[in-house]
Amino acid sequence: MTFAQRRIAVAALKAVLDALLASGVDAASQDGATLRQLCGALSADAVDQVQAGTFGQPLLACFAAATAAGATFAGMDQVRQEAQSVTAADLPVQRVAQTAGVFALAQMTRILAATAFSSRQDIDAALARVNAAFVPAEDFAAGQFNNTVWRALLAMHGAVVRDLTARARPLPRVVSYRFGTRMPLLTLANRLFGDASRADELLAENRDTVHPLFMPASGRALSA
Repeated sequence: MTFAQRRIAVAALKAVLDALLASGVDAASQDGATLRQLCGALSADAVDQVQAGTFGQPLLACFAAATAAGATFAGMDQVRQEAQSVTAADLPVQRVAQTAGVFALAQMTRILAATAFSSRQDIDAALARVNAAFVPAEDFAAGQFNNTVWRALLAMHGAVVRDLTARARPLPRVVSYRFGTRMPLLTLANRLFGDASRADELLAENRDTVHPLFMPASGRALSA
């Protein structure tokens, strides 16, 4: 590995660690403290770890700690994008970038598996995002003729697609409603569902509501 390659690879690794710290984690929690400690230790030793090719295990520990600390799906996808934004074609640099990208994809699937969705549209949006996320990693592994990583990515991708598709089937869809006037939240819930107890659900779908006594005359609601 040349000096220039090592410098770029170390910069890529540190950018991924910074992105992990900003991935929606609860910084005040014990898990958040563990994440900061692990990321700090790897960042401080990044040059030697990259040079020796031993960064994989400590980086994986950082990713696992981020998920434990509450990293969001969107936050972890930003980490994945940071890793895959590396344009240097040198293999030592790409080894850092693609390793981080695969770790991010694995954590994204774990976060999705633990996410409770309320509508099919929410799942459709997550599915579209995760499909787009897997393509660059799968293409890179195929281009490197790395069948082990390529098959692992395909298996992980297939598993998350099957899981989300199965969970989407029983969920309601989000539909639009329109009335001639504004009305209180409880009244609107009763008009739409015949059940005022679903008011909180209706409010959650219309987050731009100024006051629950004056719900917008048009908005969104779950179909069932």
